[in-house]
Amino acid sequence: YIEFARKQAAAAYGVLMMSHMASGDELLKQARIMESSGAEYVILMDSAGTYVPREVEDRVALLVAGLNIPVGFHAHNNLGLAIANSLAAITAGATMIDGTARGFGAGAGNAALELLVAVLGRCGYETGIDLYRALDLADHAATELMREVPSTSSIGIVSSLAGVFSGFKDPVLRAAAEMGVDPREIIFELGRRKVIAGQEDFIVEVAIELSKKSV
Repeated sequence: YIEFARKQAAAAYGVLMMSHMASGDELLKQARIMESSGAEYVILMDSAGTYVPREVEDRVALLVAGLNIPVGFHAHNNLGLAIANSLAAITAGATMIDGTARGFGAGAGNAALELLVAVLGRCGYETGIDLYRALDLADHAATELMREVPSTSSIGIVSSLAGVFSGFKDPVLRAAAEMGVDPREIIFELGRRKVIAGQEDFIVEVAIELSKKSV
């Protein structure tokens, strides 16, 4: 796994963002377009941290069976399943798994690299990564590089259930405070509207509408 990861900087790759919003067949269709356009591998992104292991395994298996290039997986930890989902992806044939020191990333964070190394070793996979050095890196990141270590939160959980990008947390909280509405209701409404990253303007719009309804 790690040997392939080292090659990614020089490789052309395709990314299936917000993949929970499309069917498996549609994901495979888009991945095949990426492959035919020269992508050397495809990454399935759980951008909202909404997948459970069974869903990851099913989708990764479909991509692996339908493509001639390697498949990877990028987890978010909104439901506390980043490691479990990463293992499910590997079981289904993924050969590259994203991880960050202490799970550094948006919302509840990504799959923690040090946990991936430990768990994969426990399961008999050889990563080529020194566990102690991964743990030291995680400790350094947590104390020297991060203002706040990622963790699950009420907003993160709701974001995953609504299928909304984790990075919306702060603007949602601001809009909720300004309009005097429940931030969870904003998140669920954004999910119903299928809002994606780059459409942050909808956050204020939704907050205003919810505020009017509560009057």
